[in-house]
Amino acid sequence: MKRFFSLVLSAVLLATLGVPARAAEENSADQRLAQVTAKVKKVLDIGDEYTSFHGELRENELAPVWDLEWSRETDRIAVTAAEDGKVIRYYFFEENTPASSQSVSLAFPAVSREEAQRTAEAFLGRVRDPALESAAFEGNDAARLNSGVYRFSGQIQLNGLPSPLSFSLTLRSSDGKITRFSRDNLEENVIGGVPSAKAAASQEEAANLLRGTLALRLEYVLNEDGSTASLRYLPEAGDSYYVDAQTGQLVNLTELYEAANRGENGAAGGTLMDSGDAAKPEAAAPNGDGLSQAELEGVAKLEGVQSKEALDGMLREITGLGLERYALASAGYSLDQETGNVTASLTYARREGEKIWRRTVACDAKTGALVSVHSSAPYGQESKAAVSQAEAQQTAKDFLAELWGGEFASCALYESRPWDGESWNASHAFTFAQQENGYFLASNYLDISVDVTDGSISRLYRQWTDGVAFDSAEGILGEDDALEAWFSHYEQPLAYAHVPVRLDLSQDLSPLAETLMDMGYTYFYALKLAYALQEPAGRSYSGVDAKTGEVVSQPYAAADAPLTYDDIDGHWAAQQLETLAQYGVGWSGGSCQPRQELTQIDLVALLASTAGYRYDPDADDADSLYRQAYSLGILTPAARQDSASLTRGEVVRMLLDYAGYGGVAKLEGIFTCSFADREEIPQELLGYAALAQGLGIVTGRFDAGRTATRAEAAVMLYNFMSC
Repeated sequence: MKRFFSLVLSAVLLATLGVPARAAEENSADQRLAQVTAKVKKVLDIGDEYTSFHGELRENELAPVWDLEWSRETDRIAVTAAEDGKVIRYYFFEENTPASSQSVSLAFPAVSREEAQRTAEAFLGRVRDPALESAAFEGNDAARLNSGVYRFSGQIQLNGLPSPLSFSLTLRSSDGKITRFSRDNLEENVIGGVPSAKAAASQEEAANLLRGTLALRLEYVLNEDGSTASLRYLPEAGDSYYVDAQTGQLVNLTELYEAANRGENGAAGGTLMDSGDAAKPEAAAPNGDGLSQAELEGVAKLEGVQSKEALDGMLREITGLGLERYALASAGYSLDQETGNVTASLTYARREGEKIWRRTVACDAKTGALVSVHSSAPYGQESKAAVSQAEAQQTAKDFLAELWGGEFASCALYESRPWDGESWNASHAFTFAQQENGYFLASNYLDISVDVTDGSISRLYRQWTDGVAFDSAEGILGEDDALEAWFSHYEQPLAYAHVPVRLDLSQDLSPLAETLMDMGYTYFYALKLAYALQEPAGRSYSGVDAKTGEVVSQPYAAADAPLTYDDIDGHWAAQQLETLAQYGVGWSGGSCQPRQELTQIDLVALLASTAGYRYDPDADDADSLYRQAYSLGILTPAARQDSASLTRGEVVRMLLDYAGYGGVAKLEGIFTCSFADREEIPQELLGYAALAQGLGIVTGRFDAGRTATRAEAAVMLYNFMSC
């Protein structure tokens, strides 16, 4: 469901339409301000300590709101409230707040995230309507050590049911002070109020109707290995529906939105096209004088590259591109560092009066072999179709058969997008996809468009993986069974939906309907009690395996999701590891491997995570991790040894150096410690050992020469952050 403030007909627009303020029949503006101020002060527990106050009214025909501000020398509070005192937005500003430091703070916040959430819940309990509203916190981002704040968000439920209303709230981690709050305001965005939560239609009845809106197609899908393809039932793109829970009617929500957009904005407008690619400079001619061997090798990579004039001549021989009407405007060359291939992009232009058409053709810079084409045309041109869809399709097939005959021979028409007579691109578009055993592999495709005005190729693109091994088409699950499996992964919760409704005085939608119609609105938004298909959160669902009947899904890889481990239950350091993970400190990938010997890259990743940097060894480049480590001062480039095992003494030294204690720890003759193995500690680590004991980083034996485990390193960091 679209969020409130992204909807085309948002009532917020009313505030900018020049609607005259409604005259207050009962109270004057100052009396109304006094009343709403008293209500807000009571809700937010604002005292009389502020030396300045003012309020401003923003009134429209839906719901008036007040902007209130209290200030004094040290701080100020800004509140947006409804006439009944409901707090919609709240901001607390501290005057003369020092700029946040860019340095990393290796300490846990004074207020834990659990304490912060309890404060947030208590605040929401004061500002929501207890008879109607409840707050449901959603999965929030992991806390960050150095952000200085906790952020929470969630949904405002109505009558205990999900709704499109949301809230967000920010607290300081230093003292739990709420600094920012905002919520969607029902009265400003819908007419007709909140319907009863009592449903006339059952969830089972709704499910039967919603099941009929689903359709699947059977295709090959490239597997993660990139070399094999399996058959999968994929969902067809279609309209969105809901079942009105009070009437039992199946409603096409997509059609409602389209009707609402037409009713509000009239004829659809176009999007201005970019004027084309900026001119790219030609590659300078190489000069070998004074170049190093590495530089000469780099220069050699462009050996055999054709000039733009030569490539232009080759491309103009391809008559289907229609370049006889265009002049060469610019050319650029790009080198693929992995393959060594050099691609040239030649941009052509033609002008008619003030209008400019552009066509960019990419080709192999050494052979002139065609790679891709894309075109732009001036918005608003009055094009006439001189080429039919059938003629364009034949042109496309002939062009592809000559250009990429091998691939095209294994393709069939996957999608046809004829020109509708209005869109700016003025072309018939076709996609041909590889077909095996009668089923498409849509990820291997040739995309081509034909200009309706002259029959030239206006777009060309190829995506292709060679040598794919296709699974057999035997033992395929029936479509009905696949559809049932696909439907079963959906939930159909009873919830309030934000739905466009046609303004009709005979339906008595709201006393405001007539006013809205006078202002030019034909549709507005209302809440409906509804059932709709909803996928479970936290995973992306792509289809049904055609052999096993299992729904294919994978978890979302959210970069800011809290760290979790699947291998620390029962481990002696589980509590410390979990606490660090709550603040994003630890290792990505889902496993901790607490008993594994610690390597340098393990410790670097752990320490870098305190600054918010996440490193996943399965997906990220170690060089980028170490560059981050150098910038944070964790170690120097000369000290890099990714796979070297680290002793406990080395862990303490790197941790204290990172924390800024290194200079002190290196002072000689001033330190002592009482570790049981005091005599075994190397002289160069004695200062570090003494600090580690004094700060509580290490207890018991120091064991300077024993290889550390990942869990031990994490606990040392935890102890330091807790001291």
